Amino acid sequence: MERRSVISNELRVQASENLVKTYFCLGLAIPNSTTVAEDGFRACLGEFDHPICNFAAGLKLDPWSAKQLAQLAASRKAFNVYALPTDTPKHVAELLRRCDFKVSYRLVQMIAEPTGKHTGPIVVRADFPDKRLEIAKFMTEQFFGRQTENFRKRVANATADATDLELYALLSYGRMTGAVMLCHDDLVIGLYNLCVVSASRGLGLGKEIAGWALSEAYKQDKIVTLQCDSRLQPWYENLGFRQTGMIEVYTLSKSGRGDIMNGT
Repeated sequence: MERRSVISNELRVQASENLVKTYFCLGLAIPNSTTVAEDGFRACLGEFDHPICNFAAGLKLDPWSAKQLAQLAASRKAFNVYALPTDTPKHVAELLRRCDFKVSYRLVQMIAEPTGKHTGPIVVRADFPDKRLEIAKFMTEQFFGRQTENFRKRVANATADATDLELYALLSYGRMTGAVMLCHDDLVIGLYNLCVVSASRGLGLGKEIAGWALSEAYKQDKIVTLQCDSRLQPWYENLGFRQTGMIEVYTLSKSGRGDIMNGT
């Protein structure tokens, strides 16, 4: 199989589109959430006051649409704007700042072109609703263990109900020790919500899960993309990932972090 040696702009765009697709799959899985499509952006709006279903992405801003976006954000208690490396124009950050948006946090966007085969533990896909919910609950416990039970329930239900996203579990002696969520596109597999139970961290299980995902991408001649906190960048680089840009998350106020696909 011939492998690509250079990451093209087309693949960079595909990686960004995969992330946007994943955010909307999750956001629209929250009951009563809807989408708003404007010339300069696409937004998800929901009754749950959290950025999981209140955000905008896919930016193609001009001064007018940036003002529209600011008005929309001001009408919500919680709202994130995701500025991706392939958004336009190049000075999209300046347009957002002029409308009183501020960077809340940044994530690293990474891509890997996998080689070789995976020979580690088997990662099992959840094919039925009850198994999807089991994995979704596991994920929310790892990422949001300090949040309220009601919050974790809503996020877990949305993750389970977003059926366009595949959920996988790593089992050790019949017990779930790790999980990951995948989003498939024609050229890209998005790797999100990679997590390992706290008692089993440091044993290489996260590396095994990531290696399995890379092997699946190799079979399909696809690249793997993800977003992660900058502290995890060296870990992913050791697996063959390389940075393709930064994802800047903007808010109008000091709202808490609301990302649930942070690659941790």
